Amino acid sequence: MEDLRGEPGVLSDETIIKHPDISFKMKSLILLISAFGTAARMVGRMFIEIYAVIIGSSATAIAFIISIRNLMSLAFQSSFGRISDFLGRKTLILIGLFGGSVTLALIPFIRNEWILVLGVFFFSLCFAIYSPSFTALIGDLTNKKNRASLFSLLTLIGSLGSLIGLLSLGEASNFVGIHFLEYSSNSLLNLGKYSLSHYKLGLGAETDYISRIQHDQYSIILYSAACLFAFAGIVAVFLTNPSTEKLEEGSVLSFTPLRENKRFRNFIIVGSVMGFAMSLGWPIFPFVRGKFASARENTWIWAIFSISMMITLLITRPYIDKIKRKWTLYVGRAIMFFIPLNLAITVMYVQTWWHMAIGAAVSGFGNSFYMVAESSYILDCAPEKEKGTYTGLFYLFLGISTFLGSLLSGILADVVENYIGELETITLFLWIIAGTRFTASLGFLFLKEPMSEKNR
Repeated sequence: MEDLRGEPGVLSDETIIKHPDISFKMKSLILLISAFGTAARMVGRMFIEIYAVIIGSSATAIAFIISIRNLMSLAFQSSFGRISDFLGRKTLILIGLFGGSVTLALIPFIRNEWILVLGVFFFSLCFAIYSPSFTALIGDLTNKKNRASLFSLLTLIGSLGSLIGLLSLGEASNFVGIHFLEYSSNSLLNLGKYSLSHYKLGLGAETDYISRIQHDQYSIILYSAACLFAFAGIVAVFLTNPSTEKLEEGSVLSFTPLRENKRFRNFIIVGSVMGFAMSLGWPIFPFVRGKFASARENTWIWAIFSISMMITLLITRPYIDKIKRKWTLYVGRAIMFFIPLNLAITVMYVQTWWHMAIGAAVSGFGNSFYMVAESSYILDCAPEKEKGTYTGLFYLFLGISTFLGSLLSGILADVVENYIGELETITLFLWIIAGTRFTASLGFLFLKEPMSEKNR
């Protein structure tokens, strides 16, 4: 979950210091891009994984899909963030949004698990182009005193967009499934007008038939997410780069911040260890959600995630800049041990969508804290000219660590499954991941408050 960004300007409200060049146009554009871009990113990220399960991908293939996604969408942010420091933010934002729209629209045509890996590669590359540029744009328009509040507002708007999108797409996918059955069932299945969430898969031709319906349902969701990316891109056309100092050198990668800024270096280490622990669960979770929830119910689960984020952000936004960054980071990640625990209980005892929705609500609470604090900590460490560089460098190491974690988890799961069975393997891994996540989160307690090198 994961990332959130005229005339020069910045959003304004009671908690944000006013900027002399604020314009209503800039405010509206950033809000719209945040709403549609975040919704598209969330839907694409979550449902590509479940789509992979629907087309029969193995745990190893899904591990590659998630690992490539993490490596491309995170690790390459360093290069593209630095490019935006001397080329400007708008160009890269446009390339990322429109590229993401095209690649996501092509995903439903893919039925082979390894070709899907290639599709995810290009989709994630587009996100790597867009994300650090948008984050750095917000850094250009804010300062340390108002930055977390602004990211909180954007995360809130993104969650609202995700909520509306998920509920709409869930109903649309269910409509497709119902009418597919209504008009075609007489030739194969006499199911009538029933929601797929109440039909248990059978064998042979019936299973193939239902698989076709599921494919169409998830295709509608992915097509719609592609449209959301395109709309965000159209809105971004009207952006103008803010007037800021730009890098004069043209190198696309610099490790200088690691040598010069110890606090930023420590944050990268702790964040990468946490990322590794988090990513261990990513190849495993889709199997549980794909097995025990329909397409419609999965949109409900993620809608509850968005509602939880919104409520948390609304309550904490007036105070978020007053809380020390390390405590916000710790709370946001420590509580994430509950998600694999919740899914383990789902597999063993409570095989319903609403039980997984409880975990999604807890995840929304944790992510609302962490996402705001992560971006703010990075930008608080960065000097004026290198916000994109710092943002990209952090995600470079996060991408590598999550690539290794998800790939290792998926490969090991396939090996262990041969000895103890699918559900037993899933359950075992979920318990291990829960403990690993909580242990890794303790590292945030050893961080010091962020500070840029020039302010030392």
